[in-house]
Amino acid sequence: MFMYQVDWKNSYLHFCNIIMYYFLLNDEFLLKALFLPMDHHHIGGDFRKGAIDLGGLEVYEALYFKKIWDTHSGGPKGLGASFYEPTSIPSGFNLIGHYCKPNSIAMFATVLTAKDTTGDPSQGALKSPIDYTLIWTSKGLNVSQREDGYIWLPIAPNGYKAIGHIVTTSPVKPSLDKVRCVRSDFTDLTKVDKWIWGHKMLTSTSIVNLHTIKPKGRVLSVPAGMFLARNSSNTHELACLKMVKNNPYSAMPNSLQIGEMIKAYAPWVYFHPDEQYFPSSVLWFFQNGVELHQPGQIPRPVINDGDNLQNNGGADDAFLDLPSDQPNKERVKKGFLSDAFQLGPFTIDLGIIGEHVSDWEHITLRVDNFHGNLRGVYLSQHAKGQWLTPREFELIGGTRPVVYASLHGHAHYFTPSAHTHLARNLDPKDIEMLYDEFYKMNSSRKSPIVNGGNFIGFGVRDDTAKSNNVMDIASTYNVIYVDYKPFGIEPWVSYTGRWGPKITYAFANEVMKIANKLPDKVKRLFIKVLQKIPAELLGEEGPQGPKMKESWSGDERVK
Repeated sequence: MFMYQVDWKNSYLHFCNIIMYYFLLNDEFLLKALFLPMDHHHIGGDFRKGAIDLGGLEVYEALYFKKIWDTHSGGPKGLGASFYEPTSIPSGFNLIGHYCKPNSIAMFATVLTAKDTTGDPSQGALKSPIDYTLIWTSKGLNVSQREDGYIWLPIAPNGYKAIGHIVTTSPVKPSLDKVRCVRSDFTDLTKVDKWIWGHKMLTSTSIVNLHTIKPKGRVLSVPAGMFLARNSSNTHELACLKMVKNNPYSAMPNSLQIGEMIKAYAPWVYFHPDEQYFPSSVLWFFQNGVELHQPGQIPRPVINDGDNLQNNGGADDAFLDLPSDQPNKERVKKGFLSDAFQLGPFTIDLGIIGEHVSDWEHITLRVDNFHGNLRGVYLSQHAKGQWLTPREFELIGGTRPVVYASLHGHAHYFTPSAHTHLARNLDPKDIEMLYDEFYKMNSSRKSPIVNGGNFIGFGVRDDTAKSNNVMDIASTYNVIYVDYKPFGIEPWVSYTGRWGPKITYAFANEVMKIANKLPDKVKRLFIKVLQKIPAELLGEEGPQGPKMKESWSGDERVK
């Protein structure tokens, strides 16, 4: 059984976030999806029409671009960066800035243009800048390029703000009609996000760093897809856009469109061939013996879909557990880290360390509201995760990402191989010692070495592989909550307690049981580095539910 939950607070306005949660227990599956708000009474609306009315300012997602200038070195992977101008935009729409990306990534961006629909000729939503400031030029610098580049900041008139930079290959200031600034009440604050490119020499005027930007707030903020350029003497900020329309839901997908996106983009999740522990639905969990434990009360069954679960207490005021005589209890308590620690060439079984009754993991799909395209996929990986573009995945039917859940831990990856989560480096002397001890033990019987023997640190080991155990997430689902629809949230979603008991064991004793199987030198290093594993990965306590996690109303946690 698959369940979708719809909530609008989890993303910026022009993206739908589809967050797929599943409860890791037994052999069924729970799915949860979150979307931004839409007017479900208005069939169609602005969703997937290419343009969105923000309430006096209409924005259009550019589909065509021309390259203005590029560099051939530097940046995250040393390949340089390229700068683009949106082209072929509809009549009445204006540039609000140029786009920049590292050459190491494909052209895959949402860049907005804007049209004034206020009807106010004196204080409309858009105005031309009154001047430009030169932020940086490559002229005379040691930059790998075909021609010189210039990055300009539009100077906005009073009551207006600049949204993006303009890039030229001429030292002459751009025309004032080249770009538009946006009235302040249509804008919101931004913050620096990912580094794109930079240049640094001895003089302050030659220093520049380029970053993507994203809204500081959420909900009604609209990222425009621009970049921020700063030098050492200029710490200006750029604004993003904001929805001010009385009904902000018109750009959101209706029920039929939600179903279409699920069918088009829902991932396939493969489990490892050796996996024994599979997800279950919440209702299956309730119907198969789960009990509610609260201080001073006798454990009792959960009623219906959670009618007797607390929804206003603390995390430690209640927990769920299987009954003590449940034959399968041990089967569903398999650990997070079992057979899952890599120390140089040593793969070490952590035994019961990390065991817990239940856990939540999730996948997020980010869909843009302009054309309904899948823009990003977030894979949860224990305490954090990573955003990936759809092009990085194997795709089923051309649109559905293939995801691999790690053996026993159920972290998500986009390739079937061995992964080291939160990998950290070791001292070179420790590395040499580990490999010496490893080959002394048995040079003909090697433990698996992550990344073909190139892994020289330590970290949580996650093994993934394709098997016959696969979940087709689009096969069945239920909408369990939509905050702009008249029905209420499922009771269990608001449960504030833990989905499993605290598992108590003597951590030091368990560590020594494992360490005593290792050579003395390896033992000392193993005990030392194991203490550096984040506490949340040890999984001694049952987790709280999806609504209590950061991703319900805020950003995803990224590595």
